[in-house]
Amino acid sequence: MKRRSFLKIGGALPALSLGSLGATSAFAQAKPANVTVLTWGGLWGDALQKGVGQRLTAQTGVPVVEDRGSTPDQRITKLKVGLAHQTYDLIQLHDGLFPLAVSQGVLQKIDMNSPRLTNLNDVYPQFRHDYWIGQIYSAIGIAYNSKVVKNPPRSWADLWRPEFRGKIVLPDSSHSIGLYIIPIGAMAAGKSPKDGDAGFAMFEKMAKLQPIFQTDTDTIMKTLESGEATIGVLYNAQTETVAQRNPDIKWVFPSEGAISITWGTGIAKNAPSLEYAEQFLNLTLDPQGQIGLAQAFNYPGTNRKTNALLTPLQQQQTAMTDAERAKMIDLDQQYMSDQRVAWMNRWNSIVASN
Repeated sequence: MKRRSFLKIGGALPALSLGSLGATSAFAQAKPANVTVLTWGGLWGDALQKGVGQRLTAQTGVPVVEDRGSTPDQRITKLKVGLAHQTYDLIQLHDGLFPLAVSQGVLQKIDMNSPRLTNLNDVYPQFRHDYWIGQIYSAIGIAYNSKVVKNPPRSWADLWRPEFRGKIVLPDSSHSIGLYIIPIGAMAAGKSPKDGDAGFAMFEKMAKLQPIFQTDTDTIMKTLESGEATIGVLYNAQTETVAQRNPDIKWVFPSEGAISITWGTGIAKNAPSLEYAEQFLNLTLDPQGQIGLAQAFNYPGTNRKTNALLTPLQQQQTAMTDAERAKMIDLDQQYMSDQRVAWMNRWNSIVASN
């Protein structure tokens, strides 16, 4: 997701009926030159192009431009700088950064009654938010090497077992979920995920176990795959990918609950093409707009109908039962966003002293 480019999605597709795309009969807004979305590149951008961008272009004749060249925080900055004369219509982020975008005032509140959001009712309620809607999701739990770890982990507290000294891989603080080790530590201590002091007390103990910190998810996966680490924090979707290369790698849904993580779409404040932005958002919620990401990353779609369109193997790889979904922990992302600077400084101080 790091390729830096602008990608125009053309209309080299057969015409699709408005009904097949869940569109309204007509747009009241004048047709814009394009619809622009700030998003990731690589496989993500390509899947978004195929499942959403090309379909919107085929439906309306309006090209979609993907800005793939910005980091998530830079996307928010771009919307902030352009508020007076906004040139972007939509932004894609993960749930940990949407609170920052909301606090910066760069998002348009979603009109949940818009006639263009025809797929909204099929989205699981937990993925609908005032300023953004989830497209795909995953669960953060414990990945481990079953060949080496004879006593499989069952809870978050098992990460702190002394036998794992030097063999625990964790996301670095700069990673999008790097600071999740604090609420994880609090839960491991039997406290609320919002108990920062309990979480940092556990993190100090973790630092003494000399964990392997990695700055990106791909490297975390490789560290587990190679055997350099025998246990770590990872999404279940990525664990499925690692297991295809190393079948000894297994994933555990912790007894306290796995942590929910969601990637989705918001509409920019003062979006120049609001009605078309709503139509783009609607297509991200359509099963056809989600299966490409499910196939590429093993992510379940937030639309309850998406799973039925996958192959049996893909359904197995993205499986998430209603009971598991109900037990997933939604962290207080606004609280964590407010604490981010202080937590980063405290995190770095602990690591530096060990």
